Amino acid sequence: RSPLTVIQMAAGMLEADTGLSDAGRRSVARIMRAARDMEELTSAFLLLARESQTGLPLEATCVNDVLADELDRARPLAAGKPIESRLSATHRLYVDAPEKVLPVLLGNLLRNAFSYTDAGEVTVEVGATSVVIRDTGVGIAPGQVDAMYQPFVRGDAGRRGGHGVGLTIVRRLSDRFEWPVTIDSRPGVGTRVEIRFPEARSELLVA
Repeated sequence: RSPLTVIQMAAGMLEADTGLSDAGRRSVARIMRAARDMEELTSAFLLLARESQTGLPLEATCVNDVLADELDRARPLAAGKPIESRLSATHRLYVDAPEKVLPVLLGNLLRNAFSYTDAGEVTVEVGATSVVIRDTGVGIAPGQVDAMYQPFVRGDAGRRGGHGVGLTIVRRLSDRFEWPVTIDSRPGVGTRVEIRFPEARSELLVA
């Protein structure tokens, strides 16, 4: 990851240059976004490799907290687009999982939602045993949902960003930890993703 750190530090120094033109500032922002994306991807691959080789220690993790953090990280993808986002919960949900697994899984799904939505909203709902992510994005054509789990397949190849492996990582983690993921999508309407945590512990939140 050292080259990525160098790129991020250099881009940060450029961004702080008061003499940088608007066009140059936009280019630096793209570099920083790409570096962050690649860092996320590298972390996900390292996580998969380590988990498959030795297993990783489990710890109680609050799904609500992870979602709040990952939603904040994903929101910059909506910059310049009329998109509203919100997180709501009826329960506080806990699962036993390695530290980085939930951020990788949920972060990939949230970035997809923002990346493929041009206007409208991205909403996240936490229930007693599940999380539902909805967007009003471009949607996925009928019969293409299963194909999206294959490496390097993207929902809209004409869009910038993404590497076509996000849902592949999601499927690997979903299968490994037995957290079923269901995707319902309609082109031009949007996508609904549900992640179920059958062995989760939950606390009812009082309104």
